[in-house]
Amino acid sequence: MISAHAQSDLVTESILDYFSSTSRLREYENITVEWKMDGPTQVQFNEGLNNLFENNPSLAEVNFSSVIGKDSLLWQAYYYRGICYKQLDKRKKARSDLKRAMQQHGPFFEGFVEMGKVEQLERNDAEAQKNFNKAARLAPSRAVIYYLQANLELDMAQRKEALKDYATCLEKDSLFSDARIHLGLIKVATDHKSETALPHLDKVLQYDSLNRHALMFRSMISADKRQNLADLNTAVRVDPANITVRYLRGLVFTQQGNYDRAFPDFNKVIEGTFASDNNFQGRQTWIDKKIDIQNAGAYTVRRVYGLPEKEAEKIKKAFCLLVLGSDAEALATLEQTKLKNYEPLCLFLRGVASEHMGKHIDALQFYNQALARDNEILDAHKKRGIYEQEMKEWDKSIADFTDVLRLNPETFIAYKWRGVSHYNSGKYEKAIADYTQYLKRDSTDDETIGYRAVAYEHTGQYLESCVDYADSKNRHVLVLTKLDRALDSLLILKDTAKAYYYADRITRNIRYFTEGYVIKFRVMMKKGDWAGIEKEVYDAANNFRQGLNKADQSYVLTVAGAASSRNKRYDDAIAMFTEAIKVDKENAWALLERGKAWQAMGKKSKASSDWKKAQALGHPEAGGLLNGIGD
Repeated sequence: MISAHAQSDLVTESILDYFSSTSRLREYENITVEWKMDGPTQVQFNEGLNNLFENNPSLAEVNFSSVIGKDSLLWQAYYYRGICYKQLDKRKKARSDLKRAMQQHGPFFEGFVEMGKVEQLERNDAEAQKNFNKAARLAPSRAVIYYLQANLELDMAQRKEALKDYATCLEKDSLFSDARIHLGLIKVATDHKSETALPHLDKVLQYDSLNRHALMFRSMISADKRQNLADLNTAVRVDPANITVRYLRGLVFTQQGNYDRAFPDFNKVIEGTFASDNNFQGRQTWIDKKIDIQNAGAYTVRRVYGLPEKEAEKIKKAFCLLVLGSDAEALATLEQTKLKNYEPLCLFLRGVASEHMGKHIDALQFYNQALARDNEILDAHKKRGIYEQEMKEWDKSIADFTDVLRLNPETFIAYKWRGVSHYNSGKYEKAIADYTQYLKRDSTDDETIGYRAVAYEHTGQYLESCVDYADSKNRHVLVLTKLDRALDSLLILKDTAKAYYYADRITRNIRYFTEGYVIKFRVMMKKGDWAGIEKEVYDAANNFRQGLNKADQSYVLTVAGAASSRNKRYDDAIAMFTEAIKVDKENAWALLERGKAWQAMGKKSKASSDWKKAQALGHPEAGGLLNGIGD
């Protein structure tokens, strides 16, 4: 919904967008190129310039790199390649090339300007200022450097210095429109009097009557309504996609009672600020109301042009009032139409206005009546379904959400809502199916993952529920000892693949589920997948929980030690094996592997001692290793 609050947001956003779009940090200064290079090199250089001009910096970078490969002393190629890197956000490389250009040519204005832009993009404001100052000393008559300095000072909250530099910029070039507009807008912010900007905006428009920014800002600030409309009409011609301008003009037309003209402008605003139905929360938030108006606009456009002219005008007026947040006035306007009780558009808009006023019983009645006359209104089915959920009429809500999906399968949030209704009506399998469909499109919705976990529990799918609990914010409800027993039962049935799958899914989010890692590492070791083990084993070894089975803890430490040994990090390996043995003194494998690490370090007596202990504990490999030492 575009209310007074939204109007203020649009104006603020348009000012911020203006400052951002006119910073010139992404633009670049051209330099004179001496075309003394050979033919093929010249072709590559020219192609690079063309690609850069056409906003293809990645292609241009290839061109300039090719030029540098042929002539490493061509400073202009380094300069332009540095600009390519700046545009590609490869700022370290950009700095390097710009410095190389200035080393080969000597300090030059454009080099310092571009270096300053790179530093400002990197938020190194002090360095940016140094480079801009150097550029200003080299070419004090160039207006653009004072403009860039002023923009930087504004970012640094140095408003007084920014005002001074914008003024200096205009002294050097009185036609520098952006500097004059900035000056006016800063004065508004400083003096808190919007009229202080008018002389600056007037002057810009004297020089350039089609300056889209000056036209828009003057229409916001000026008290002259006739001039405002003229400015907005011109601004729409110059910049037809600007939704702020469209909104402001729609507002003026509405104030004049010219709803035929306001209606298309507001529709352009809605199209330009489109929000998916999948963002709808059902809580009458700002975004909910905006989506309501968006859908109302689409339905109004579909039906209003076939209605009698006088009635259509009232409906357009009502819609414009809805856009402005004047819900009571919109409802009163709809009450005046002869179509109010049987035209589905009127009934639907009355429902929207009533809902926004908090008259939910009336809204539901209007949605019912509208759908009785036109069963294809997606938004009415959606709203009625939500109301039915609140009244615990689960089957009715299921039918409405099914209609939402019939009318637009891309409204995938309806799967979530329908899943809730299926769950509450005890249809758990259907709830799981709906939640799963929804989560395919939004896998980050912890709330829905948690709901599905509970539905899985109701259907006896314990391990699936555990996976969902682990993936959601409800992992604290898991009883890991119970989960371990469930996985063990799979292993007893020799369903190793399924046990691995569940262990893997759960350990992704619960690093302290050591029993799951034990299952995974055993499977990986059989496959010889040490690369896979190394990705996880150190995390596993650093996230033991209290009360953990000592054998499992010791096993994971031993695997971590073995992984370190494989990479010849013997000190780390010894530490891991020693900790494993400390946890479980009967861990023969840890003793065996520690012995191997000692031997690799040339400490045969320690190796022999460990292998003897491993042999005493029954490890079959230990005897052969001891015999090898004897040889």
